[in-house]
Amino acid sequence: MVFLVCLALAGMFWYMVALGEEYERDFDLRLQLKNVPENVVITTDVPQKIRVTLKDKGGRLLSYRYGGGLPMVNVDFRNYDQNSGHVKLRLADISKLLLPRLMPSTKIAAINPAPVEYFYNYGLHATLPVVFNATLEAEKFYSVSSVRFKPDSVTVYATQEVLDTMTAVYTQNILIDGINKRTVRRIPFVEVLGAKFEPQNVLMTADVDQITEKTVEVPVKWVNFPATKALRTFPSRVKITFQVGMSMYKRITKDDFVVVVNYDDVLKSEGGKLHLSLKSLPAGVSHVRLNPENIDYLVEDVNEEN
Repeated sequence: MVFLVCLALAGMFWYMVALGEEYERDFDLRLQLKNVPENVVITTDVPQKIRVTLKDKGGRLLSYRYGGGLPMVNVDFRNYDQNSGHVKLRLADISKLLLPRLMPSTKIAAINPAPVEYFYNYGLHATLPVVFNATLEAEKFYSVSSVRFKPDSVTVYATQEVLDTMTAVYTQNILIDGINKRTVRRIPFVEVLGAKFEPQNVLMTADVDQITEKTVEVPVKWVNFPATKALRTFPSRVKITFQVGMSMYKRITKDDFVVVVNYDDVLKSEGGKLHLSLKSLPAGVSHVRLNPENIDYLVEDVNEEN
C-alpha cells in the first residue's frame, strides 16, 4: 500500500511538471466567410478547416484539446475586398483574427495551408460544354450500349482571365467497373482554381446490353484490279463471327461487313494464299473472327472485249 501511494504521488508530480513544460500541438481551425454582398459570387471558398500549430504550456494546450477545440474564425469579406477577385490570407492575417481569442501566452507556430485564399467575382460567367471523361467497364458478357449525361453544358463563374483559358468543363476520369445493369451516377467535374460550376456535377446514365455471338457469311470482293485481270477465290464467301449486344443482334447483318482483296495484296502474296482482312466494321461489334482467314485464289486474264 505504501508503495502504491508513493507511485501515485510520483505520477502526479511528474504530470504536474510535464504540464508546466512548453509544447507544440496541431489543432483544426474552422474558417467562415462572412458579410458577402448579394451581387458577389464566391467561386472558390475558404477551406472549411486549416491546420494550426500552437505553442504553449501543456496544461493550456490540453484545455484547447478537451475544451471544445479552437473557436471558429470569421473572415469579414468587406475587410479584404479590393475588387481583385482574389484574396490571400497570410499567416499574419489569420494570426490577427485568431490570437485575440486565445490565451495571452499562446503563440501560433505554423499554419497549413498558408496562405489561405479564396476567389470571387461580380457575376461574370460563361456557358461551356461538358466533356465526359469517365471510364466505364462492363462485367463479362455485358457491354455498355449507350451513355447519356445531363446537363450537356454548365455555367462557369470566374474572372475573365480564367474564362479565357477554358473551352470546356471536364468530368473527373473516374473508373466505374463491373456494370451489368443500367447505372446512374453523379460525376463531379475536374476542379479549376478560381472557377465555380453550376451545377457542380453531371448525372450520367449508362445503359448495358447482354453480349451474344452471331455469324454471317460475306462474299469476298476485289478492287483495284486491271481491266485485263479477274480474281477467283476459294472459297468465294467467308464466315464472320462476332460478339454483339442483344439489342443490336437483328440490326447487324452481312451487309455491314466488307471483305476486300486489293490487287496490291495479290502482288505481295507468297505461297499461293491470300490473308483476308475486314475493310468495313459496324459500330457495336467486337471480337471479330474470319473463317477462313487465308484463302486460295486464282488470277485470270480477261479479254478486254468481254
